[in-house]
Amino acid sequence: MAEFQALIDDFGLATLVAIAIAAIITSSIHGAIGLAGGLLMTATLALLIGVRASVPVMSIALIFSHGSRSLIYLKWFDWRAFLTVILAATPFIIMTGYIYAILPVRVLATVLAVIIFTMIPLRHWAAARSIRAGTGLLAGAGAVYGFFAGASIGSATILSPFLLGYGLFKEAFVATMAGISLSTNAIRIGVFTGVDLMNPQYVLLGVLVGLIMIPGNYIGRTILRRISITHHGLLVDLMAALGGLNFLYLAIRG
Repeated sequence: MAEFQALIDDFGLATLVAIAIAAIITSSIHGAIGLAGGLLMTATLALLIGVRASVPVMSIALIFSHGSRSLIYLKWFDWRAFLTVILAATPFIIMTGYIYAILPVRVLATVLAVIIFTMIPLRHWAAARSIRAGTGLLAGAGAVYGFFAGASIGSATILSPFLLGYGLFKEAFVATMAGISLSTNAIRIGVFTGVDLMNPQYVLLGVLVGLIMIPGNYIGRTILRRISITHHGLLVDLMAALGGLNFLYLAIRG
């Protein structure tokens, strides 16, 4: 109880209520399309509690969100695709996680915006070429993903055309992406803890956000069943663009 009171003292009750509402909405989006909900929640946190704190808090929160989504869609999970990506990504996640810890806030917001806006045309470039991804190409995409993922939430958009090209759609796509993202956040938490970027307030807020996001995944599952593959891709782009614009605004605002 004392810890929760400390959160109220640090951030304010109105801010915590706004965070809770945003967590339900964005986790429903995340559950429905497998991407972008975490990015939108990170963008919301950046507005409410600051850019620097947003990624550590969401790294904790997304353990719950991705974990629950992995369980919901467990029977569609593709272990080979998961291992191919995460083994290639891990060294780069660690490297760029350390870089994140030392960047000035304005530079950090700019970097996050650039990453997000880069991911959108990259996804379309790959999709236009009807990529047929084997394990080698998937591993290469995993390495690129890891480079971005160590310093940002939402980098899984980079992987989407390659997982689709590997033959994963809808439930299989969401399940495998959730497993990759779950592991990514666990690695990132380890890095942030090692550089003293993770404090008790961030951990507690991350746990609360993560628990609130769990029911949103079940809401999202209902939505997913009604979304066509074409609409799924359009939603991914729209959510990513909104998140990128938010970080660009924060960079300009300073």
